[in-house]
Amino acid sequence: MGKIRVVLADDHPLIRQGIVSTVSSEPDLEVVGEAECGDSAIQRCLEEKPDVLVLDVGMPGPNTPEVVRAVQKDSSETRILILTAYDDDTYIRQLMRVGVAGYLLKDEGVDNVVRAIRSIHDGATWFSQAVTEKFVRWQYGQQKEERGQLTQRETEVLHLISQGLENAEIAEELDLAEQTVRNYASSIYEKIGVNSRAQAVVWAMENL
Repeated sequence: MGKIRVVLADDHPLIRQGIVSTVSSEPDLEVVGEAECGDSAIQRCLEEKPDVLVLDVGMPGPNTPEVVRAVQKDSSETRILILTAYDDDTYIRQLMRVGVAGYLLKDEGVDNVVRAIRSIHDGATWFSQAVTEKFVRWQYGQQKEERGQLTQRETEVLHLISQGLENAEIAEELDLAEQTVRNYASSIYEKIGVNSRAQAVVWAMENL
């Protein structure tokens, strides 16, 4: 099996040299090109068709998502690993949308760069722990937002449930059939992700 061919793009020469030295010392990895800006990263990938592009964020030239798109167009087999000091939510979201295979923070050390290169070359993904934790928070926030999308009538029913009223009492209060109230309650439970009246009351106390 041939070596994993890598292009490294970073506009800080000392950082780039250090990573090149580490990667080149691995028997299964080979650095076939270096780049110091977005345009040269695109050109190196066009010329070398590397297996992996290790790409910094915020280099001179085209913005990073544009570089990713250009490489994906011109060297479609190249998988892209972001290696950066930026852990800003906006950068991460933008680059996830354009399809990078990994996002690694520089403070995690060069040994992880080697592991990440091998991992994404094998078809997996690789994300820093801090980035993974952001994914979890975003997912939780999205689910919570979706769960909170109650209709006005469902909100009224949930408010009365939280006051301790039974279905029959809620039906009388809102001039509804008791079965209709049950239907509303089932819909509410599903939307807010609970399984019981007690859990619904707790959710209402925290969110209404």
